[in-house]
Amino acid sequence: MWNGDGTVEFNGFRVLYSEVITIISLNNDQLWLCFFFSHQTCYQVDYVRRIFERHPETAMNLLPKNQLVKNAYMNTLLDLIDITCLAPQELTEEELRDAENTLLDLVGVGFELDWLKRKLEELCVKKKKMEARGARMRELDRMIVEQRQVLLALEVELKNEENEAVSDSARLGFEDVV
Repeated sequence: MWNGDGTVEFNGFRVLYSEVITIISLNNDQLWLCFFFSHQTCYQVDYVRRIFERHPETAMNLLPKNQLVKNAYMNTLLDLIDITCLAPQELTEEELRDAENTLLDLVGVGFELDWLKRKLEELCVKKKKMEARGARMRELDRMIVEQRQVLLALEVELKNEENEAVSDSARLGFEDVV
Protein backbone atom coordinates (compact mmCIF):
# COMPACT_ATOMS: atom_id res chain seq x y z
CA MET A 1 0.00 0.00 0.00
CA TRP A 2 0.97 3.66 0.10
CA ASN A 3 4.08 4.38 2.15
CA GLY A 4 5.08 7.69 3.73
CA ASP A 5 8.25 7.86 1.64
CA GLY A 6 6.50 8.52 -1.71
CA THR A 7 6.44 4.88 -2.69
CA VAL A 8 3.70 2.34 -3.09
CA GLU A 9 3.95 -1.37 -2.41
CA PHE A 10 2.34 -3.51 -5.11
CA ASN A 11 2.47 -7.30 -5.17
CA GLY A 12 5.80 -7.14 -3.38
CA PHE A 13 7.19 -4.48 -5.70
CA ARG A 14 8.08 -1.10 -4.22
CA VAL A 15 7.77 1.69 -6.78
CA LEU A 16 7.83 5.47 -6.61
CA TYR A 17 4.42 7.04 -6.80
CA SER A 18 5.65 9.00 -9.84
CA GLU A 19 6.31 5.67 -11.59
CA VAL A 20 2.73 4.48 -11.16
CA ILE A 21 1.00 4.59 -14.52
CA THR A 22 -2.55 3.56 -13.81
CA ILE A 23 -4.66 2.56 -10.86
CA ILE A 24 -6.60 -0.39 -12.21
CA SER A 25 -9.06 -0.97 -9.38
CA LEU A 26 -9.55 -0.50 -5.70
CA ASN A 27 -11.30 -3.49 -4.12
CA ASN A 28 -11.42 -4.31 -0.41
CA ASP A 29 -8.36 -2.18 0.34
CA GLN A 30 -6.38 -3.98 -2.36
CA LEU A 31 -4.83 -1.59 -4.82
CA TRP A 32 -4.09 -2.93 -8.28
CA LEU A 33 -1.54 -0.82 -10.08
CA CYS A 34 0.27 -0.82 -13.35
CA PHE A 35 3.71 0.59 -12.87
CA PHE A 36 6.90 1.33 -14.68
CA PHE A 37 10.23 -0.21 -13.71
CA SER A 38 12.72 2.60 -14.07
CA HIS A 39 14.87 0.89 -16.72
CA GLN A 40 12.09 -0.38 -18.97
CA THR A 41 11.23 1.04 -22.35
CA CYS A 42 7.86 2.44 -23.38
CA TYR A 43 6.66 -0.74 -25.07
CA GLN A 44 7.49 -2.70 -21.90
CA VAL A 45 5.41 -0.30 -19.82
CA ASP A 46 2.38 -1.15 -21.92
CA TYR A 47 3.21 -4.87 -21.66
CA VAL A 48 3.46 -4.71 -17.87
CA ARG A 49 0.19 -2.79 -17.70
CA ARG A 50 -1.57 -5.39 -19.85
CA ILE A 51 -0.10 -8.31 -17.89
CA PHE A 52 -1.49 -6.98 -14.62
CA GLU A 53 -4.82 -6.02 -16.16
CA ARG A 54 -5.39 -9.48 -17.61
CA HIS A 55 -3.57 -11.52 -14.98
CA PRO A 56 -3.46 -9.60 -11.68
CA GLU A 57 -2.35 -12.75 -9.83
CA THR A 58 0.91 -12.89 -11.82
CA ALA A 59 3.22 -11.47 -9.12
CA MET A 60 1.09 -11.92 -6.00
CA ASN A 61 3.29 -14.61 -4.44
CA LEU A 62 6.69 -13.45 -5.63
CA LEU A 63 9.34 -14.65 -3.16
CA PRO A 64 12.36 -12.35 -3.74
CA LYS A 65 12.38 -9.23 -1.58
CA ASN A 66 15.19 -7.33 -3.32
CA GLN A 67 13.79 -4.80 -5.80
CA LEU A 68 16.61 -5.31 -8.30
CA VAL A 69 15.99 -9.07 -8.31
CA LYS A 70 12.25 -8.49 -8.79
CA ASN A 71 12.96 -6.15 -11.70
CA ALA A 72 15.30 -8.71 -13.25
CA TYR A 73 12.61 -11.38 -12.98
CA MET A 74 10.05 -9.03 -14.53
CA ASN A 75 12.42 -8.37 -17.44
CA THR A 76 12.89 -12.12 -17.82
CA LEU A 77 9.12 -12.53 -17.92
CA LEU A 78 8.85 -9.87 -20.62
CA ASP A 79 11.61 -11.58 -22.62
CA LEU A 80 9.78 -14.90 -22.29
CA ILE A 81 6.57 -13.29 -23.55
CA ASP A 82 8.52 -11.89 -26.52
CA ILE A 83 9.80 -15.38 -27.29
CA THR A 84 6.28 -16.81 -27.04
CA CYS A 85 5.11 -14.22 -29.59
CA LEU A 86 7.50 -15.55 -32.24
CA ALA A 87 6.31 -17.80 -35.04
CA PRO A 88 7.14 -21.49 -34.55
CA GLN A 89 9.57 -21.53 -37.47
CA GLU A 90 11.56 -18.70 -35.87
CA LEU A 91 12.44 -20.86 -32.86
CA THR A 92 14.72 -23.84 -32.50
CA GLU A 93 13.95 -26.81 -30.26
CA GLU A 94 16.72 -25.63 -27.94
CA GLU A 95 15.19 -22.16 -27.65
CA LEU A 96 11.82 -23.71 -26.79
CA ARG A 97 13.44 -25.89 -24.10
CA ASP A 98 15.19 -22.81 -22.72
CA ALA A 99 11.87 -20.95 -22.67
CA GLU A 100 10.22 -23.83 -20.79
CA ASN A 101 13.09 -23.84 -18.26
CA THR A 102 12.82 -20.08 -17.84
CA LEU A 103 9.09 -20.45 -17.21
CA LEU A 104 9.81 -23.07 -14.54
CA ASP A 105 12.35 -20.73 -12.93
CA LEU A 106 9.83 -17.90 -12.83
CA VAL A 107 7.15 -20.15 -11.36
CA GLY A 108 9.72 -21.34 -8.82
CA VAL A 109 10.19 -17.81 -7.47
CA GLY A 110 6.45 -17.27 -7.07
CA PHE A 111 5.09 -16.03 -10.39
CA GLU A 112 1.63 -17.37 -11.28
CA LEU A 113 2.04 -18.07 -14.99
CA ASP A 114 -0.50 -20.74 -15.92
CA TRP A 115 -1.70 -18.47 -18.74
CA LEU A 116 1.81 -18.20 -20.20
CA LYS A 117 2.48 -21.92 -19.73
CA ARG A 118 -0.58 -22.71 -21.89
CA LYS A 119 0.63 -20.36 -24.63
CA LEU A 120 4.12 -21.84 -24.56
CA GLU A 121 2.68 -25.36 -24.77
CA GLU A 122 0.55 -24.28 -27.75
CA LEU A 123 3.68 -22.89 -29.41
CA CYS A 124 5.52 -26.19 -28.86
CA VAL A 125 2.60 -28.14 -30.36
CA LYS A 126 2.50 -25.80 -33.37
CA LYS A 127 6.26 -26.24 -33.83
CA LYS A 128 5.94 -30.04 -33.78
CA LYS A 129 3.00 -29.96 -36.19
CA MET A 130 4.90 -27.60 -38.47
CA GLU A 131 7.95 -29.88 -38.47
CA ALA A 132 5.79 -32.97 -39.14
CA ARG A 133 3.97 -31.13 -41.92
CA GLY A 134 7.29 -30.05 -43.41
CA ALA A 135 8.56 -33.64 -43.38
CA ARG A 136 5.34 -34.83 -45.04
CA MET A 137 5.61 -32.10 -47.69
CA ARG A 138 9.23 -33.10 -48.44
CA GLU A 139 8.14 -36.75 -48.76
CA LEU A 140 5.30 -35.81 -51.12
CA ASP A 141 7.68 -33.69 -53.18
CA ARG A 142 10.13 -36.61 -53.39
CA MET A 143 7.28 -38.90 -54.51
CA ILE A 144 6.22 -36.39 -57.17
CA VAL A 145 9.79 -36.20 -58.51
CA GLU A 146 9.95 -40.00 -58.67
CA GLN A 147 6.59 -40.17 -60.43
CA ARG A 148 7.68 -37.52 -62.92
CA GLN A 149 10.76 -39.61 -63.71
CA VAL A 150 8.57 -42.69 -64.21
CA LEU A 151 6.22 -40.64 -66.41
CA LEU A 152 9.15 -39.30 -68.43
CA ALA A 153 10.46 -42.85 -68.98
CA LEU A 154 6.96 -43.95 -70.07
CA GLU A 155 6.71 -41.01 -72.48
CA VAL A 156 10.07 -41.99 -74.03
CA GLU A 157 8.92 -45.60 -74.32
CA LEU A 158 5.63 -44.44 -75.89
CA LYS A 159 7.50 -42.28 -78.39
CA ASN A 160 9.71 -45.26 -79.35
CA GLU A 161 6.63 -47.46 -79.80
CA GLU A 162 4.99 -44.76 -81.94
CA ASN A 163 8.13 -44.50 -84.10
CA GLU A 164 8.24 -48.27 -84.55
CA ALA A 165 4.51 -48.35 -85.28
CA VAL A 166 4.95 -45.65 -87.92
CA SER A 167 7.84 -47.51 -89.52
CA ASP A 168 5.91 -50.83 -89.39
CA SER A 169 2.83 -49.31 -90.96
CA ALA A 170 4.59 -47.44 -93.70
CA ARG A 171 3.97 -48.50 -97.25
CA LEU A 172 6.77 -50.23 -98.90
CA GLY A 173 8.19 -48.71 -102.02
CA PHE A 174 8.98 -50.51 -105.22
CA GLU A 175 12.64 -50.60 -104.31
CA ASP A 176 11.83 -52.08 -100.91
CA VAL A 177 9.98 -54.98 -102.49
CA VAL A 178 12.29 -55.78 -105.39
